[in-house]
Amino acid sequence: MFRVAALTILLILTAPALADDGMHPFDEAADASAEVDAALDRARAAGHRVIVVLGGNWCHDSIGFASHMASEAMQPVLERYELVYVDVGMRNRHQEIPVRFGVPVIYATPTILVVDPELGLVNGPSVHDWGNAYSRPTSDAVEYFTTYASIRPGSAGVVENTETYQSLIAEIDAWEAREGARLMRAYREIETMRDEMAPLFERAGNDDDATDAVEAFHSFEDDIERQRRRMRNDVDRLRGDARDDARSALITFADGRAIDADLAARWDATDPQFALDLPDYGPLGPWEEGE
Repeated sequence: MFRVAALTILLILTAPALADDGMHPFDEAADASAEVDAALDRARAAGHRVIVVLGGNWCHDSIGFASHMASEAMQPVLERYELVYVDVGMRNRHQEIPVRFGVPVIYATPTILVVDPELGLVNGPSVHDWGNAYSRPTSDAVEYFTTYASIRPGSAGVVENTETYQSLIAEIDAWEAREGARLMRAYREIETMRDEMAPLFERAGNDDDATDAVEAFHSFEDDIERQRRRMRNDVDRLRGDARDDARSALITFADGRAIDADLAARWDATDPQFALDLPDYGPLGPWEEGE
């Protein structure tokens, strides 16, 4: 637990090492919302979609993703897109942009949004799948963005199109939005602490109080990092469980009959009930105490 004595003491940590390939596509000083709006206007006029890359120049995988985008193999694919890089710092900046497109939380960088000017976000299930971009081959990016240049949302299977399954997903989405807002706030609070704690960081090792505060901050930051990973895993688990439970219940209801849209609608009409195991994380930081 972060001690009361350390709540006003903050730390600047060394940023992760920059990938050494000379690319710096993320502009901290840019008006990100205006750039996204302009890209959407261009895309609307040209019949294109927009790739919004949420990342940072400090991030190995963000630079790896940019390298894929700059490759010769990607250029024919990018003719069907507008490409925008948004600097999100340590996931604490420009948080309004993913939220605008229905993505409540950034779990990793880069987070990739493919946005159709008319349809909105079209790659919702996989926006978080590029956190290992540096280690993936460029051919993965070519295949992925070739697909999403034209794919339309709503092409799910029989189970995924049932009202029962969709209601479970809506419940999970509401939980993720609520918990995601708390995690996004934690990112902001950590960076505020980091900016204000420089004097104590410099004294750490020579001053016992400063050393204790620095150690407490490191422990607290580690807790939020673990929460970031845990929540991503919990969301994946919840969605997988919802799909598996709905599929199993529909198969049981079918009792050997062919599963089609008509039978799925009759199953929906029975109003099947499921209990989701939605985690209760408790307070994420001292700013939540008493709220």
